[in-house]
Amino acid sequence: MSRPVSAVSSVITCSGVLLLLVLPTLMPLATAQHPVSVYYFYSADCPHCQAVRPDIESLEAEYPELSVHKLEIAYNETNADLLNAFIRAYNPPAVDIPAAFIGTTALIGNGLTRETLEREILACLQHECPDPISFVPGGAGSRTPVLAMLIGTALVEGINPCGIAVLIVLLASLLLVRTKRHVLLVGLAFIIAVFGTHLLLGLGIIKALFLSGVAPVMRVIVIAVVIPAGMINILDFWREKSTLAIPAALKPLLGKLARLASIPGAVLLGILATLAGLPCTGELYLIMLPRIADLPAQRALYLLLYNLLYILPLVIILLVIYLGTAPEEAEAWRKSTRRYMKLIGGLVMLGIGAAMLAGVV
Repeated sequence: MSRPVSAVSSVITCSGVLLLLVLPTLMPLATAQHPVSVYYFYSADCPHCQAVRPDIESLEAEYPELSVHKLEIAYNETNADLLNAFIRAYNPPAVDIPAAFIGTTALIGNGLTRETLEREILACLQHECPDPISFVPGGAGSRTPVLAMLIGTALVEGINPCGIAVLIVLLASLLLVRTKRHVLLVGLAFIIAVFGTHLLLGLGIIKALFLSGVAPVMRVIVIAVVIPAGMINILDFWREKSTLAIPAALKPLLGKLARLASIPGAVLLGILATLAGLPCTGELYLIMLPRIADLPAQRALYLLLYNLLYILPLVIILLVIYLGTAPEEAEAWRKSTRRYMKLIGGLVMLGIGAAMLAGVV
């Protein structure tokens, strides 16, 4: 392997090490702002639960210290088991849903209202309350850390052959006729367009699907899409082909836009490449969006963080080519590692899909 290509691998390795160093500091920051924990159990088919949900989201917006863990029990066996564990630990006079656990108090059924929950929140703000999960044997490790899962999923989705290939073709066309400064500007325009398109797509899906009360149905759809996609990517590793890729009919158009070597062309190219490249690893985005949607207080921050991490591999590729690596060598590196990108993405999809099917995620 030549020296410039080694530089690509070195930069990516250093970035991975940096993320590992930053992750331990991000995790406490994400939780330090929310010292009051509420565990809210509901069913997608429960009218009273739907009536209470706006009150809970309103309280989340009003009290930034509040962290509400929303746990759907009709379609998630793990959450149902966790509710039973809470019932055994708190021993309330009745068992019903919706149910909320805060500090040492259980608010069950009609006893859960905005007024009763807010009273307990204020009490916990004045006098520190224990995290309800601490009363459940083995409960502290029963929830998947959303931030850690978000970081890993975003990076795996970002390291996909589709977007990287389009960027390399664009930069190769630029270097034939333009200065390095123009290469940097056009490359950044492409990446910003990818970022904006991916971000708006996530916002649209959250608003149209997850916030309209059909999240359980969407969960079934995600499982049905992610598991086969993971299996196809793993098979492609052995067959040395790309089944889930940019549609062949769109490739000539993307090539023409890349050869225009202009900022407007790069913006349009970024939009089209993002939409056309969704079959590559877009299934991972579908996995994270419902989890992000279920955290109203952190929704905007987590969606922004996900998309910044998603474009990080593109930023690295742009920088290494700008600093002197020939696009042909970067493309050779991409082709040599494409199978492994597919394998990693496939294993992540299959693993998370299986965990969702089992109710663990």
